[in-house]
Amino acid sequence: MKKLLCILACALAASRAGAGNYQNFGVAVYITVSTVNTFSDPEVLRTQWEAINSQVRVDKVYIEVQRTRELASDQLLEQVKKFFTDRGVQVAAGTAYYDMSATGQFQSFCYTNGADRDFVRNVAQLAARHFDEFILDDFFFVTTKFDSDIAAKGARSWTDFRLALMDEAGAQLVVKAAKDVNPRIKVVIKFPNWYEHFQGLGFDLDKEPGIFDGIYTGTETRDPVTTDQFLQQYESYQIIRYFENIKPGGNGGGWVDTYNVRYVERYAEQLWDTMFAKAREITLFNWNDLLEAASPGRRESWQGRPTSLNYEAVAASYRPASGGPAAPSWAAIAGASLRQADQLVGKLGNPVGIACYKPF
Repeated sequence: MKKLLCILACALAASRAGAGNYQNFGVAVYITVSTVNTFSDPEVLRTQWEAINSQVRVDKVYIEVQRTRELASDQLLEQVKKFFTDRGVQVAAGTAYYDMSATGQFQSFCYTNGADRDFVRNVAQLAARHFDEFILDDFFFVTTKFDSDIAAKGARSWTDFRLALMDEAGAQLVVKAAKDVNPRIKVVIKFPNWYEHFQGLGFDLDKEPGIFDGIYTGTETRDPVTTDQFLQQYESYQIIRYFENIKPGGNGGGWVDTYNVRYVERYAEQLWDTMFAKAREITLFNWNDLLEAASPGRRESWQGRPTSLNYEAVAASYRPASGGPAAPSWAAIAGASLRQADQLVGKLGNPVGIACYKPF
């Protein structure tokens, strides 16, 4: 009996560890649709894959089917999917439901407009034709105030209207539409780290975790002083714990990008905080950025000292694959950071803290 329990425990631990490149979590890379469309040349995909996977071992890729109305074709999605599955890499679909305005700002789709609703539905069905998992990047919100929105809103507040509108859109235009095509598909919504601003733009932390099969956590904190969102650095840890309580067992992981990083250690810290919060998976956004050289940034105060991320050591050991940058890429920084985290996360217990009430 003891031997059986040991076998079961080991199997459970292995199931939590992703595809096996890491002991305690899985590592995914998100590929935007503009990049996917360059993979019509198989050599582009092959060389870029070698440049990334030689630096950070990848368990899974999210292959985007649409962003700002740019679509990938059915044929290309199958071609790219096969490239990864042939190499033992898990695959899932992704999308970002937004437009760009004339001023270059993010602009949501209009969910009271019939043409936009049809487009959202068709994207979900495109993903479902090719994948058994589908993640929504954190643009599934609404900002429009067109005549159709005003008429549908009626006497309700904008917050109440938008919450109800996006609950319906999520249930009908995304989840039901996808499952009508592929009943096996798991549909996941990624929530951003927006503090108190979720509800005003239609993110429903109360009902959407029940509408979608899973949720995902934006743990990008970037720089807490100079960027628009003013997100404090510990938020990469805290928000994982908060979302674990919103959908216990259904929070798929954390998601970090390379943007607005004034020094390279800040990128590593986002990854570490996410993993120390016991995220099951980390998604690195995005494929193209991982191929770029990582700027060390403003490090004068601690350069040459024994910091947790030793950039000089990473640079000394960096050996780029064909086509990789001469200086350490963001993939190399991610790989070094995640290897360090993997040595520690398995020794941690479950996160604990002072309980506090935060309403949906």
